[in-house]
Amino acid sequence: MARDLSPYKILVVDDEADTRSFICTVLADNGATVLEASDGDAALDMARRERPDLITLDITMPGKDGGEVFEGLRKDPALLDIPVCIISAHPDLRRLIYQRTVPPPDGYLDKPIDEEGLLLNVRKTLALARRGR
Repeated sequence: MARDLSPYKILVVDDEADTRSFICTVLADNGATVLEASDGDAALDMARRERPDLITLDITMPGKDGGEVFEGLRKDPALLDIPVCIISAHPDLRRLIYQRTVPPPDGYLDKPIDEEGLLLNVRKTLALARRGR
């Protein structure tokens, strides 16, 4: 059963324009308000400014990678409660996230992604966040 994402503001963080566009389009088509960032610094700035309900975060990005962004989110008292769904083309890089000294992400999705998998993971992550970590 599909749920409408219209109550949610979701920040999509990915340095690959095509992937970011795909994720944004799928989420917007399902009613979400979508914000975009193409690098780690912009992601942290936007998260502080916009307080999204969920962040999808690529691990492999130039500059501040997704692991550093994730750790920054979890260490900032104003941002640590925002659920994060990691999306990565490199499953072997999960250790960049799970071996940190901060709580693990709320969701994880391997690339390549498809619409059904993305929506399932986003809805599940949002539902878990509503019930409390």
